[in-house]
Amino acid sequence: MQVRVFEVFARMISNLPAQCVLKALDIECQMLKNDVENNRLPLPEDAFSLFYFREFLQAAKQGRTTACSGPVPPDHIEFFKETIVRLVQANELPRNAMEQFDRVFVNDVS
Repeated sequence: MQVRVFEVFARMISNLPAQCVLKALDIECQMLKNDVENNRLPLPEDAFSLFYFREFLQAAKQGRTTACSGPVPPDHIEFFKETIVRLVQANELPRNAMEQFDRVFVNDVS
């Protein structure tokens, strides 16, 4: 049975207040890392985009820029973009995070 980490995570994040998204992503990534380190779960392919997104959010929150470390599926990018909008509107991220996201994730897709 293949675990669909992204789908479960996306459903959870959609139902959380924007103020909880960054912490929830940190927790999810830490749990995935722990599962792999303790041989409980092989890292599903779709989990990598969560790590890339977390890296982006941490940098954006600190006013830094970053590059995406690997490919991200288009449906993940669409969800991440919606999440960025929510976070900017809730003042969890600076306004320029949207442009940074487009440069890092959207322009790399083409």
